[in-house]
Amino acid sequence: MYLTKKEVAEVLRVSVRTITTYMQQGAIPNPKKIGGILLWEEVELHRRIKHASPSAVEPERVKRGRPRKVRFA
Repeated sequence: MYLTKKEVAEVLRVSVRTITTYMQQGAIPNPKKIGGILLWEEVELHRRIKHASPSAVEPERVKRGRPRKVRFA
């Protein structure tokens, strides 16, 4: 059975945008493009998640914006 990006997001309990980020970071297996739609094999997705390290499933959050100035007393 194949899952759409929205269904993968529901399985992982994240947003659809996060799935795109996971794809770019290699945290989830590459999808297959069938009829112009990205689809993931359900079995392969569950296998990857089961054997993945926690950092591969939930990548570090990158702080956005300018770093704070460090002030010394």
